[in-house]
Amino acid sequence: MNCRAIRHLGDLTEAANHDQVWAYLDEATPTDQEPVAALIQEALDEQQRGDRLPFAIVDLTTGKAVGSISYIDISPIHHSLEIGWAWLTPSYWRTGAIREASHLLMRHAFNDLGAIRVAFKTDSRNTRSQQAIKGLGATEEGTFRNHRILRDGHVRHSIYYSVTTEDWPTVSRKLDADRTARGAPALG
Repeated sequence: MNCRAIRHLGDLTEAANHDQVWAYLDEATPTDQEPVAALIQEALDEQQRGDRLPFAIVDLTTGKAVGSISYIDISPIHHSLEIGWAWLTPSYWRTGAIREASHLLMRHAFNDLGAIRVAFKTDSRNTRSQQAIKGLGATEEGTFRNHRILRDGHVRHSIYYSVTTEDWPTVSRKLDADRTARGAPALG
């Protein structure tokens, strides 16, 4: 594990130790550093293969990592990617932290990486995430029924959303206006 990832290990262990964070992710609630270190190492291994680019969500006022978000399903040939593997400690829910992180990643994807499509997906049971994704300005595309079998045996349906390059100017203006109106959280 690299030095930057180790720097966030303690904070992410504390942030992740809540059952409700993992309710719709296919991982057990990590209760100590070992499983969190394994999740970080898995993300770094996927980064090495070009399959993922993980980020810690850091509260800049405290310097503490409070969650994580990633670029996944990266397709350079099709100029598309997905923003996913997003999770946040419950005390930061409804603060705009995930919204700000997603906005930053979309801006980078469209403005710097030349993306033509940024996708999101969530478990069909996760209404909180569905509302958050819609609040980003993403368009619901449909449901992949029986998409995955989770470790507990539940058959997950995944709802897909996207923002396209044609949508981005309008979405970006709205997110910038919302950010200004509410005062952006201090995140990096």
